[in-house]
Amino acid sequence: MKELIKTLLGDIVRKIALDFKDGILVEVPGNREHGDYTSNVAFCLAKFLHKSPSATADELVKKIKKISAFTEVSADKKEFSKIEAKNGFINFFLSPECLRHQLKEILEKKDKYGESNVKGQMSSVNVEFISANPTGPLTIGNGRGGFYGDTLVNILESQGYKVMREYYINDRGEQILTLGRSIKKAQGFKMDSENLYRGDYINDLAKQVNRNLSVEEAGQKAIELILKTYIRPVIRRLGIKFDNWFSEKSLYPPAPRLRRASKNSKYGEIMEDLMRRDFIYEKDGATWMKTSQLGDSKDRVLIKKDGSETYFLSDILYHFDKFKIRKFDKVIDIWGADHHGYAPRLKAALKALGLPEDNLEIIITQLVRLVKNGKEVKISKRAGVFIKLEELIDEVGLDAAKFFFLMYSPNTHMDFDMELAKQRSEKNPVYYVQYAHARITSILRKVKSKNFQFSIFNFQFLKEKEELDLIRKLAEFPELLSEILINYEVHRLPRYALELAREFHNFYEKYRVITEDKSLTSARLGLVTATKIVLANALNLMGINAPDKM
Repeated sequence: MKELIKTLLGDIVRKIALDFKDGILVEVPGNREHGDYTSNVAFCLAKFLHKSPSATADELVKKIKKISAFTEVSADKKEFSKIEAKNGFINFFLSPECLRHQLKEILEKKDKYGESNVKGQMSSVNVEFISANPTGPLTIGNGRGGFYGDTLVNILESQGYKVMREYYINDRGEQILTLGRSIKKAQGFKMDSENLYRGDYINDLAKQVNRNLSVEEAGQKAIELILKTYIRPVIRRLGIKFDNWFSEKSLYPPAPRLRRASKNSKYGEIMEDLMRRDFIYEKDGATWMKTSQLGDSKDRVLIKKDGSETYFLSDILYHFDKFKIRKFDKVIDIWGADHHGYAPRLKAALKALGLPEDNLEIIITQLVRLVKNGKEVKISKRAGVFIKLEELIDEVGLDAAKFFFLMYSPNTHMDFDMELAKQRSEKNPVYYVQYAHARITSILRKVKSKNFQFSIFNFQFLKEKEELDLIRKLAEFPELLSEILINYEVHRLPRYALELAREFHNFYEKYRVITEDKSLTSARLGLVTATKIVLANALNLMGINAPDKM
């Protein structure tokens, strides 16, 4: 409906003001007294017409009402019961007939309701998420990006995109040497560096790694064990399935001397291209890239003076592979808070190589503060004091962990309240949503046991405010998914599920579903069945169970 309103307003506005270039905003107002949808376009248009926003809104409403094809579904079914201009805003009120029509669509589409094929299975997207350094177990911070990424992929796929879930394995560089030194020290060897990884898992690994291996070999062996023992099994437990595990080592030829010489490798091709475009130079024994000329705050090092490559160069190679070799149309990276500030330099590098930097979306997830019994639990992987993600799931359950992480926008810090996540009460949002689904299932089970037969829902009997408000919330679901495609605001999905559960509980606490009136009972059974469908669809996209019993 939003897109229809935008199209209608756009056609009218362009006829009135040819030079109007602003976008047309249509929103769901917080107060239902202001309609089901509202637009502030009159405020933007007023300056072109040299009129007040109120007068402009009045003029637009008059023109809208002349377009009967838009305001009528058919000869006797209008889309809107009212379209009004109020304080410069244009408010649209859906008609009861239009709302009831939504129920029929939900009951027909069932688990397909909310899906679309906007891209016709043509656009390919690579989503890289979690990608925790393989230097230790997954922590709760990894869970935030993991659940967010998995849900985002589910939504993208529901809208017709072809998506690859990818885990990037940082299996080379200084951190591998640090891990190797950590293992060797745990084996009793003297290591000068104090900047080492600690914890019981290091001691366990030290027992499994051959003592005769070098520091680098010990680090590589430890990575294999960490992936096998600590990372892959936990990811499977999270219900996440990666399509591809991409090794950083695969980006480079096997030996340093071959990297500079090989023009056929990704490494050689990129370095040659950057030199040809005059984007790299030597300074203080290191190789730099002129990223400051492309929007970054300063130039960045590609190759350090000791000959080792920086993470920045690996990122360039990795994204060259995504766009140029594997030819993804869109690339979405979900990174942790420690990568804040990386986006400008990477986009600058892609621009220098002539790659579509605008098709790269980098989403930063902020830090998670774990709260237990009112106190913060300190987390540090390197110090060996941390809560493993699997330990959190053991304590609060997978469904609660997912819902709580997903409720917050990734760009905000969050407190994870472990005590609330374990509560079995309506104070716990995931319990509240799941209970709504279980309650509806119980109603339908009771109807089935009484052999109540209904095949045609006569929705004209749904007239009460709570009934129509529930339908309004159901009708928002497809639009919500379409908007998440644009803004990646995955946190709106669990919040929507919570709002839908609240609308259902408001209805159920005031009205009986099974009544003496068979027609009304049939209509209300259709309403709660549609609610069950949409609740289940929303929970399934988040990878959360929709239980039949609680």
